[in-house]
Amino acid sequence: MTQRLRDLRERWQDPLLTLLTILLAVLMFVLAPLRAEHIPGAQEVGFTLVAVVTGAILILSGRRFAIWALLIAIVLAAVAAIHRLYQPSILDVYLDASAWLLISLALILEVGRAVFGPGRVTYHRVMGAVLLYLAMGLAFAALFTFIGAASDTAFSGFVVKDTSSLADVMIYFSFGALTGIGSGDITALHPIARSLVLLEAMIGQLYPATLLARIVTLEIEDRPRF
Repeated sequence: MTQRLRDLRERWQDPLLTLLTILLAVLMFVLAPLRAEHIPGAQEVGFTLVAVVTGAILILSGRRFAIWALLIAIVLAAVAAIHRLYQPSILDVYLDASAWLLISLALILEVGRAVFGPGRVTYHRVMGAVLLYLAMGLAFAALFTFIGAASDTAFSGFVVKDTSSLADVMIYFSFGALTGIGSGDITALHPIARSLVLLEAMIGQLYPATLLARIVTLEIEDRPRF
């Protein structure tokens, strides 16, 4: 069974990284805006697809912590969806944010091993680096959601509530900080939110340089020596 799992991992893990990168990008930059425009089921479909592919990657990796994190995230998202149908409240925001934070952390831990570990630089590995970047932005979006849900004055220009546009706005704000372009219409006022913005901006600046250095190192190590 162990050998079979290794064979499956070698065959499917890299293509699944590419697939998950595409799905996560579609979820954040296509389906979240569609949900903000009140298209029913858009984000739920995206979450399901991302959870399925993430589960496949984590099962192949064999990391128990990451698998349990994903399972808990799925349960939290399901509870939020059911609770929202009968008695919507700010609790749903906390549950959804917890689910996305767990998925993001699981991806960061597992994909980080694949991206920065030893081995040949491939197209799928580069796509994994993009996936890692998206997962970091999503993790910070979840953290900003926690802060905004706890304090109505955490941000100027936006109040965190359980609305169809919440995910779209939080992703917009998070990636504005991560890429360094900012978001002039929303500003962090809460001290912790400001610290997270600075931390995310630093990561956004350092990650490409660190990744490039690692890729160059791996490429040099993989070259044949005479």
